[in-house]
Amino acid sequence: MNTLNKTVTFKGVGLHSGREVHMTVRPTQHDGITFHLNSEDIIVSKDAIGLNHMRATSLTNGSIQVQTPEHFLAACYALSLTNIHVTLDHPEVPILDGSAIEFIHQLKPNMVAIESTSQSEMEIKDDAYFTCNGSHYYACPSDQLKITAVISYPNHWVKSMSYTYTHSLDQFMMDIAPARTYGFSHELDELNEKGLAKGGSLDNVLVVGGDDYLNPPRFTDELVRHKILDFIGDMAIGGKKLRGQFVIIRPSHQGNCEFLKQL
Repeated sequence: MNTLNKTVTFKGVGLHSGREVHMTVRPTQHDGITFHLNSEDIIVSKDAIGLNHMRATSLTNGSIQVQTPEHFLAACYALSLTNIHVTLDHPEVPILDGSAIEFIHQLKPNMVAIESTSQSEMEIKDDAYFTCNGSHYYACPSDQLKITAVISYPNHWVKSMSYTYTHSLDQFMMDIAPARTYGFSHELDELNEKGLAKGGSLDNVLVVGGDDYLNPPRFTDELVRHKILDFIGDMAIGGKKLRGQFVIIRPSHQGNCEFLKQL
């Protein structure tokens, strides 16, 4: 397990609010990850999962809420980073470039091992199946973390994509962390009317147009890789290392979080 040897600062816009957000991450003696906002704390755990996902994950202590922590938490999971206190000046984690790679690049050089701390595991010992609003989750035993994700848009040129990932820090940094959040151009007006995606741009979202991408993808299958990034970030809320093989079909943040609760 690791923590930080210094405070690390991030600055960027909130994906939904469009407001500039400052975030500081510092080491602490307390176990796990804590978000601090408006003089209150949210301890990251499955009990902190919020109800209003707003096409992202939310965490709450009952009186305050933090949106879009999943890319940051995915980076923390891959880095085995814990015992950190995260202070925000706005209830959204900055979206940065829409992926987890900038979190990795800034956190990794400032890590230090915690000799006396070991993280408990969530090991899949029996086959499991869960479904939530069209998202399907299968889990079975494995000696490592493996994830196969499938997405399908049968009435769109994107059609279907699948990707299989075996977890390690090097593979995460190379294959998953750079994959950005994505959205469809025809949805933008509807999202803005709902007060969402005000901070989205071609700099932090891969935009899928009517017959092609509006900005260059980093991978030919970047969309489905990002689904794996989101899944890892959402599952990281449980605070345990995962050991098992997962097949996730049309996953969503709500489905991911409900699946975590079931496990």
